Amino acid sequence: MLYEISLKYNTLKMYENTLEQMRKNGVAKEESILKIENERNEVEKELVELLNPSCKTINLNGYRNDPKIDVENEFIKEANKRGEYKQMYDIRNDFFENITKPSKNDSPIKYRDESKDELKKAEYKKPTFADVQEKISNSQWISCSNFIVRFPKDEIDIDSWRVSGFYYKLKQNSKCLSNRSGCERGEISVIVNDFAEKREDGTYNILSKIIEKLYKYKIIVLGDIFVDVINNSGELLYTLCFTKCIFNGANPDAFSYESTDLRKFYLDFTYDNVHVLAPDEKLSINETAD
Repeated sequence: MLYEISLKYNTLKMYENTLEQMRKNGVAKEESILKIENERNEVEKELVELLNPSCKTINLNGYRNDPKIDVENEFIKEANKRGEYKQMYDIRNDFFENITKPSKNDSPIKYRDESKDELKKAEYKKPTFADVQEKISNSQWISCSNFIVRFPKDEIDIDSWRVSGFYYKLKQNSKCLSNRSGCERGEISVIVNDFAEKREDGTYNILSKIIEKLYKYKIIVLGDIFVDVINNSGELLYTLCFTKCIFNGANPDAFSYESTDLRKFYLDFTYDNVHVLAPDEKLSINETAD
């Protein structure tokens, strides 16, 4: 039956296209047009009978006169009703705005005169689902992998690209000087891929040797650690500045024949304060002193 419906429908469309082209081309022979219209009418009635043989037929286009055609076709009415429901319950619409409120004259409920309602003066447009989706698509999201860690090179000679991750713990006390005993400090842990390289001057730069020196002088304030947060195109979004960092320890991955993963060191630091800087913002003298 589906095949027959498809065949009838395609035949009907063919007749419609043929008539449209004939009218555009200015065909003057009424007999030719009338013949095609009659054939189209027959196919149309057969299609409606296939859709619902127990229902009355309907003039689908509304401009042909046929005594057998009735506008009360139940199938068409149900189809139109489903279309209205689909539009009403569309997730992109506000459902409550589609409900018609009863007339004030016909309903026993007394409605407030909204034209004089003071609350109506401040207009508020409730966001629809489409509006929310648009905001999500156009928002500047930050990916966990979009960051660059910068150490003070004089104390810690580790290039930014060797850092594979970091995390930090915020402290409750926002003002804490490094020389104040017992003062709460924040914590930051930086994950660095293990490396050993020979510099151009012939000396060696080895991560384990850097850590060895840090253990010897861990009471010394190393300086500030900067983390640049960027987007996918490399544009700077903001910078995290951890001030007056002190080395607190290192935890290396184990060597194992059972693994081919990169060996890493977890470098732990404490810091006095963390400042969030906009791309055009520098650390002030007061913030540096804190």
